[in-house]
Amino acid sequence: MTAERRPLLAFGSPTVVDRPTQTPRDMPRLSRPNAGRQGERLTPQFGELSAAFDAERARLSADTPDEVDPALVVVFDLAGSIKDFRNAIDQIDGLEFLSELIGDQSDPDDDFHMTESESGRTDKPVQHSLYLMMSNAKAIDELLRLFTAWQADPSASFAYGLGKFKTAFQQLTAIRRWGPEDRIRETGLREQWQENLDVVGQSVSTVMVEVELWYRRDATQRATAQAHVEQVISDSGGRVLDRSQIGEISYHALLAELPIQQVHSLLADGAASIRLLTTDEVMFVNPFTPMSVAPPTTEPVSEVRLPPGERTDGLPRVALLDGLPFPNHDALAGRLVVDDPDGLGENYPLAARHHGTAMASLIIHGDLSADGEPLDRPLYVRPIMRPHEFMAGHEQILPDRLLTDLLHRAVKRIVEGEAGRGPVAPSVRIINLSIGAQARALVRRMSPVGRLLDWLAHSYNLLFIVSAGNHLGPLTIPADATNNADSARSATLRSVYDAALLRGILPPGDALNALTIGATHGDGLGDIEVPDTAWDITHQDGPAHYGATGPGVDRSVKPDLHHIGGRALYARPVTPSGGQESVAVELASTAATGPGLQVAAPGRAGATNNTVFTIGTSNATALVAREASRLYDILEAGSDDPDDAPLPDPQYHPLLVRALLAHASSWGEWEARLRRELGLTNQRARRHLTALLGYGRLDTDRLGTAATNRAVLVGGGLIARDQRHTYELPLPLSLRARAEWHRFTITLAYMVPTVGQLNRYRGAKVYFATPDMQLAGGERIDAEHNSVRRGSLQHEIVQGTRTMVFGDDGTFPIHVECMDDAQRLRAGKTVRYALVVSVETAEQTSTTIHDEVRARLRQQVRDRARGRVQS
Repeated sequence: MTAERRPLLAFGSPTVVDRPTQTPRDMPRLSRPNAGRQGERLTPQFGELSAAFDAERARLSADTPDEVDPALVVVFDLAGSIKDFRNAIDQIDGLEFLSELIGDQSDPDDDFHMTESESGRTDKPVQHSLYLMMSNAKAIDELLRLFTAWQADPSASFAYGLGKFKTAFQQLTAIRRWGPEDRIRETGLREQWQENLDVVGQSVSTVMVEVELWYRRDATQRATAQAHVEQVISDSGGRVLDRSQIGEISYHALLAELPIQQVHSLLADGAASIRLLTTDEVMFVNPFTPMSVAPPTTEPVSEVRLPPGERTDGLPRVALLDGLPFPNHDALAGRLVVDDPDGLGENYPLAARHHGTAMASLIIHGDLSADGEPLDRPLYVRPIMRPHEFMAGHEQILPDRLLTDLLHRAVKRIVEGEAGRGPVAPSVRIINLSIGAQARALVRRMSPVGRLLDWLAHSYNLLFIVSAGNHLGPLTIPADATNNADSARSATLRSVYDAALLRGILPPGDALNALTIGATHGDGLGDIEVPDTAWDITHQDGPAHYGATGPGVDRSVKPDLHHIGGRALYARPVTPSGGQESVAVELASTAATGPGLQVAAPGRAGATNNTVFTIGTSNATALVAREASRLYDILEAGSDDPDDAPLPDPQYHPLLVRALLAHASSWGEWEARLRRELGLTNQRARRHLTALLGYGRLDTDRLGTAATNRAVLVGGGLIARDQRHTYELPLPLSLRARAEWHRFTITLAYMVPTVGQLNRYRGAKVYFATPDMQLAGGERIDAEHNSVRRGSLQHEIVQGTRTMVFGDDGTFPIHVECMDDAQRLRAGKTVRYALVVSVETAEQTSTTIHDEVRARLRQQVRDRARGRVQS
């Protein structure tokens, strides 16, 4: 941005009306078999389920003198889904709704297929939902009685609250018991164990797992279930290392160590051979591998000279949950508030303090190669990593603690306190998580740690800034692409795109209420001499190949945006011998000389000014946290002129910061380049690009300010179910009737209440309605329209060169609306949101855009003031 900077402007109060009802779209409908056919299909399955209860009762009776009524987890596999079916399940005595999961898609058949009003039957796949419930035998008998009654008379009335079962029987494709394979199907346990065995063979005697239990509403039932699972683990020769129950996100889990024999049994004889995987109290068993970080280098590299920093005595705004930094480094001295309740610093040698030192350095100073101004507030640091037990210099997240529980306790300590003591850093509004779960990439369900961040953000009004995750393994490209760097560059991009499913977002980057950050191939080091042994095969400032790719859960936009992560060089492969079809391209080590972001590093012999060069989405995340703190400064300073409407109340600042960061992001030249190099020409290209790019690259020059040719307006509010809040953006007369380039950008962020047991997950949905394209004189660009409404951050850009036609008092309306999603938003409940809108044109077209909009807004303020006086 070369135009003179201008301040943010505030919208006035919105007009509040009821959300207009919309004519339902003619969506494909599910064709279902009749009651007789369902009886033929499902009666044998009900019989098998009853037999399973009988067998379980007989097994338990052999060990228990009294007759025991077993409780088993029963799965209703439905074609489609049923709104509020969970409520009907809980109406039957002996049934307890546990969870709804996204099932597999199935090919259409004569029983279940999709139909359209005009074309009739289609070949579209049928999506399934799994409804899981804890049941006793009596409840199964009641289900069978209802099913039989429905078959006899599909129009018969069911008792109050049970009507949804009639719909469920129509859509039921299978009823069965939750089994061993279900407990590991999407956790990656089998694959991880096989990989471990291939790599380490017999050199380890145990493996670690996170055992997720069904979260029972009754505390006694939870205690009984936990005791039983712990006994099963103990009987197998294992031991429990950690336990956690977090009712707000329906999380109940154990961290367990199992003997290696369990691995051999599963791989040789299947999941059913392990008793833990046949235990009904168990929902999922996940491999547990705490994230481990290697040091950039074991040798000190370069030195940095920083002016002596004055001790920052203010209150911290940003919290870093990471490794323990080197507090006496010249870049960090007097700038940290270290809170170490676990006493990790007692056994944390200086030589191992790489990651926390680097992240603290980036948050406070930015890239040391770029000479940025340090933050003027101290940084709160809570170490949640420790030196690796076996690998010198490496750090890892505490290996004997459940990550979800560790983060839960750390954040509650910040904002609420613990053990009867008050909060340790209640001024913190931004939490930086440049770490994550070293687990299988994102699948169809929200991770427990993602659910936790969503709840914490909503409950405490916090902004979590989270790294998308890194995939640092080699990239495979065709051997004939190694002839030169240009062909290797295109081949490497294709390799990343083709492997997108395996390179997905790592938890907790899946959280909807968090801002998830990817990395761009850039840094402040400037031009460098690339050695003959290395390649620079990533487009300058393009998405870094090492960064995780989206989409998020339910195809939501993830990562949200990209920022500078450091340039990565790749080792030039040896020219392959004849007949070799592909080669592996690996990252080159650049810690000593760069490129990369220059960060503070622990030095040898007590040196306090050493630095290294690093790359990663962790770096980008720390830099975004730094920018977020600077945005807070702008918002807290408020308007610089009493004639302007005041900026929104501080309760909206976390959301406004999140929205402003996205608002300054766009695809730019990325789209044309990727379409060309990946050959994306079909109608789904924009969806594929959204998964790769999110909302694009953050432009810090546009962050938190306007310009003479660009007006930026902000607002915030609390919206209730079925409300519409309308904001009016005054249209500058200098744009009227001119066929010149112009752009409208609209960004909405909201704190979504979540429902952890349901597929839809969001308790409510807030969005801005489709902008008036005719008035805007343009078309949408960048992220795909359907994807932007699937999370809790909607960012759309409309640009064009068509003539805009409007009157002297013309405005561009933005309608913010709220509707139910996973459940009904109760009366009196509201959702907090923040809105950022901008209008701009080229400098040569107009340099009065900001002033024109500001004058109109000031007139609105005066008009409202007169209205209040007269009333």
